[in-house]
This record gives sequence, structure tokens and C-alpha cells, in this order.
Amino acid sequence: MTQVALALSVQWETRLKLRAEGDKLWAEGDKLRAEGDKLRAEGAKLWAEAILEVHGNISLRWEWLSDKNDYRCALENGEVYEP
Repeated sequence: MTQVALALSVQWETRLKLRAEGDKLWAEGDKLRAEGDKLRAEGAKLWAEAILEVHGNISLRWEWLSDKNDYRCALENGEVYEP
């Protein structure tokens, strides 16, 4: 009986170590997603600044393209930019 308890104790410690490693990887993934969000926002800002510079203050509309798994940008003047 104590040998079984010892085996379970060892397995429990291994589980805790693996769980801690998984938590570290999860946190690293969160940091990478945050960095990706920051870069996407920076790209959107650059795009908006370019539109303002070229066309002035016009509206734009983002449309989701499910077949390309990305957005396209339609400007008020009829121009459309697709990935």
C-alpha cells in the first residue's frame, strides 16, 4: 500500500511540474498575442494616417473576407483595398 502511495506521490509531483511549465508557456503566449495586437494597431494607425494624407478626412469601412480570412478596406470614394 505505501508503495502505491509513493508512486502516486511521484506522479503528483510530475503533474505539478508539467502544469507549471504549461502555465509558463500560456503566459508567454499571452505576451506574444499582446505584442501581435500592438503591431496590428500600429499598422492600422499607419494606414489611417496614409488615407488622411492622400484623401483627406473620408470614411472607410472594413469588411471581413471569409475566403481570405482577412479584411478589405473600402473607402468612401469607391476605392477598395484587398489583401
